[in-house]
Amino acid sequence: MRRAWHFGIGALCILVSVLPIAHLSAQVGDYQEPDFSEAAPVRMEILQNGGERRLGARFVRPSSTGVEIEMLDGDGAIIVGWDHMDQFTINIPMTEELERALSHQSPQKRVELLEGQVWPLLPLASIRSESTNVHILINAYIEAVIQSEDWLRGYKMSQYMALNRSPGETVRHLYTVAEKLFTIDEQEKALRLLDQLTAARPAQELRVLGWSVAARMLDMRLFEPSRRVFQTIADATEGLRRKEALLHCSYLSLELGEPEVGEDFLKQAQFIFEENGQTVGMEDLCAGVQAFQSGETDQSLNHLSRAMAFLPATSRIQQPVLYYIYLCYWNQQKAEIAQNILDEMDLIFPDGAYLATLNTTTTTEN
Repeated sequence: MRRAWHFGIGALCILVSVLPIAHLSAQVGDYQEPDFSEAAPVRMEILQNGGERRLGARFVRPSSTGVEIEMLDGDGAIIVGWDHMDQFTINIPMTEELERALSHQSPQKRVELLEGQVWPLLPLASIRSESTNVHILINAYIEAVIQSEDWLRGYKMSQYMALNRSPGETVRHLYTVAEKLFTIDEQEKALRLLDQLTAARPAQELRVLGWSVAARMLDMRLFEPSRRVFQTIADATEGLRRKEALLHCSYLSLELGEPEVGEDFLKQAQFIFEENGQTVGMEDLCAGVQAFQSGETDQSLNHLSRAMAFLPATSRIQQPVLYYIYLCYWNQQKAEIAQNILDEMDLIFPDGAYLATLNTTTTTEN
């Protein structure tokens, strides 16, 4: 009969499970952890009670609630809940082979040399950093993957880790993976990973690392997922950053055909009295889009021209502003001015989805 010892609170035999961190956006589902039931056990060195008691080499396997440390005689296991990993130190032996792999100059070669040893460790990324050295190897591996620009491998890696419990120093790389997946036309995988990160990670982390991903999706006219992330960021921050995120949500709601929702986001933003060129320009963008959608072309142009005057020269929000300026002049049958706007967009944002949309529309109409 197989025995199991459970380490929980105090002397009680309780197996502790950790629920995924709650997310703020109601549009994103609960995070579903990978199924580690078939994960292979990994031979690791075990120390107990701050290193005072050496248990030697044992096989360690992950479960949904913690790790199982097999007994030497194969009869039973010590089951340690994720919240109580401080009772053990669980290390992978650092062999000469691993040292050589870690020190290799070529990132592609590091990926090749580390993969076989690191992949079985990914389910153990939930072990707190203070209790293991596996994160040194996992982080070295994912950094090599990113340096190699192997975004599909990075995605595959993200699906074999519990994102809700893995440390931020590891997960932060996956925001880069999500963003870069968009650039290689892997939108389905990018959106899936982004939804997982939004559901699994703390809002404070998304506030910092999710912004560039949300902005990238806006650039690609992926309005709904971009709004989800900006809304999460708005709920996790304050001041100018919150105002800017809310204004993004307002504009994106207009693009999604939800003017009432856009108006609500705009009112929230206007309650924040701090402002800068970006926020003033974005308010005029929202007003310009509202006017355009209401058929008020002259009023739309007034707001959009003011937006261009206030937005910083480096602001990518100039894309939708120029897009709507073009549409206004096109509707007014001022083809020469509209073409000048198109040429400007081609010069500043040659690879932008807004320009591509206009080029497609113009070609179709001609």
